[in-house]
Amino acid sequence: MRIGFASDGFGLECKERLKARFAGQGHSVVDVCAANLCGGDYQSITDQLSSALYTGCVERGVLICSRAIGASVMANKHPGVRAALCHDVHSARQGVEDDGVNLLVLRAGVVTLDLACALADAFVQASYPPGEREFGMPPRRLARVVEYIRNHLDQPLAVSALSRLADMSQSHFSKLFKLSTGLAPHQFILQERINRSKELLRQGKAKIVEVALGVGFENQAHFTTVFGNFVGMTPRQFQRSSDHEGGGMFHPRLEVEVARSW
Repeated sequence: MRIGFASDGFGLECKERLKARFAGQGHSVVDVCAANLCGGDYQSITDQLSSALYTGCVERGVLICSRAIGASVMANKHPGVRAALCHDVHSARQGVEDDGVNLLVLRAGVVTLDLACALADAFVQASYPPGEREFGMPPRRLARVVEYIRNHLDQPLAVSALSRLADMSQSHFSKLFKLSTGLAPHQFILQERINRSKELLRQGKAKIVEVALGVGFENQAHFTTVFGNFVGMTPRQFQRSSDHEGGGMFHPRLEVEVARSW
């Protein structure tokens, strides 16, 4: 199994132990974190691990951080991600078997190393029930559409154009896209624009109006309204919060190779 791992600075020791444990068991281990970590920066690592899960780079994810509740809430806003904060083995196993949980969140400093190993073992060994993805868009077509969206966020993205890219009728494309991602195409595009804007704001280099235009909004006012609805704070507040928590450091999105064939 391909297992993705991420942690803030507080969960680093636990993450390294889990990585070694599962690599030793023959699993493929993917660490989505940059080499240099800031103690309180849980936002970008949550985004990166959630993106890896959604795009299929990893099949399960384990996130260890000090802001575990916030990370769980944040991860569950990503399409295709079902995150749960678990501190007992039964919940870790049943979350997968009953509810299709694919991201296990552990709170650093609360879960001991031995308990973390037991929780992660139960999580990875549990069987995932067949879900709606079996009836959604073929993964390679979906990956191609998602890659196109992410590469053209600064441009108009009509559903009609995306459906042609997937070689489907517009109605069929919209139905299968929502089955695969949990979001209608226009909702997914909007969420991707907000996610990209968060990355740009964390860099702290661009002006807010430049960020707004760079992710496809017509003006700063509209961007500020939509951003507030998604994130719960203004772009300026988010930028200042990111500077305070992460020292202004930006961790780039995990790159995912998209299959070229259909």
